[in-house]
Formats: sequence, structure tokens, C-alpha cells
Amino acid sequence: MELIASDTPPFNIEKFEEVFKAHYAALFRYARSIVKDDDQAKDVLSDMFLNLWLQKDKLHIQNIKAYLFRSARNAALKALNTNNTDALTEECWDISEESFNPLERIVAKEAIKAVEQIMNELPPLRKEIIHLRLCGLKNHEIAKALDISEKKVEYNMREAIEQLSFYMNNRNFDKATIAGGLLAINIIFTLL
Repeated sequence: MELIASDTPPFNIEKFEEVFKAHYAALFRYARSIVKDDDQAKDVLSDMFLNLWLQKDKLHIQNIKAYLFRSARNAALKALNTNNTDALTEECWDISEESFNPLERIVAKEAIKAVEQIMNELPPLRKEIIHLRLCGLKNHEIAKALDISEKKVEYNMREAIEQLSFYMNNRNFDKATIAGGLLAINIIFTLL
């Protein structure tokens, strides 16, 4: 989706609302994963979207999704003044009562805690790539958001899955947690 190009009409409020509605929820989860606070994540996004609107006539964006995630990342890191993207949220995993029975929810939550624990041992770039993947970005969008090559994204994802699988298999987790954790790891890398 192109925001502005030479052959399209100027960016208007309807197009802005469309972009906002299509991306806000995923951007909010991503910003919150960085700043660890709902209110601060909302503030980051408010400022980001305000800036987008104010600069609408100057911007020529080819990939709005990658642009928004890069902007959200930069704004969140600036607000936080640190690069701490450790926590996975339950919302990323959608562990709803309708989808799982109570025992499955317990096992799923334990598996997510296990994956979260071992993710904290990954290098920061690999953690960030995983977070962006969980937010729905494709490899080329992750590359643009992080200003790295798509090959570097692919390499880091391969390395991350190997590390996570190794850690998952070589820790003292119960078998259900290991199975759930390995499934969660697989889901991370097969999204989209």
C-alpha cells in the first residue's frame, strides 16, 4: 500500500484513517513490547501518527507497513531511551478461552513463559526480528523496518530458531511445556 506517489491523489483524511485502522493494533502491541506500558505505547503512537499527518505532503512512502513499524520502533526506543524488547504478550499468542480448554491454556501459558525465558538469551537483533514477525511483518518488511538486508533477516531467523529449539530441548521443562514451546517457536517462524 503506497501512501503517496506522484500518480496518486494527495494523502487525505480518509486514507489516513484507513492506514490508522489497519495498523494501529499491531503497532500498539509492538510499541508496548518495547516500552512495557500501555499509556506510554499509546503516547508513542499518538505522536507518531500526528507526525505522519503533519508531514503528509512531504512523504513518499512505498511500503507503509514497514515505514510505520520503523517509526514506532524509533519513537518507542526514544521514549524508553533503551533497547529492551523482552516481553512477549499473551495477545500476540491469542490464548482465548474459546480456543483452549483450561488445561490447554495452562500448558500454553507455561510454554510461552518458557519461550519468553529463552528468547531473553537471544541477541537483541534476533529478539526484535521475532517481535516484528509476531506483529505480522514479512521478511522484506522486517528488513525495511530495521534497515538491514532481507538476507540478514533470513539468516538471523534461521539462527534464532536453531537456538530456541536447542534451548527448549536442553532445559529442565516438563514434556508438555517442551512440546508447546517447540510448537510456539514453529508458529513464530511460519507466520505469514
